[in-house]
Amino acid sequence: MITLHPVTGGIRDGRHQHYPTPNLAPRQAEDETSAQEAACRMLRAYGAVSFLRLVDEAGVQVGELQRGDFFHSDSPLRDVHHRIVQEDLANCLAVA
Repeated sequence: MITLHPVTGGIRDGRHQHYPTPNLAPRQAEDETSAQEAACRMLRAYGAVSFLRLVDEAGVQVGELQRGDFFHSDSPLRDVHHRIVQEDLANCLAVA
């Protein structure tokens, strides 16, 4: 089980800090693939999220997924993002 913790960056107390995104609870994912899909959906839906910390069941950080990972050609998030966008587009066209 992997937990995705949304983190926001901004000015707090007069300096730039990273802090948990307000009003957005961490999400659970069963494996790395579902964590990547959840990350893509969260980063697309919530503009305030700067990156997601991936934490395993023991509370150890196992990774970090950033918004910029959508655009890097060597990033696994890029392929996942393209697939999710195509699925969402197909669903929108099927409804119309």
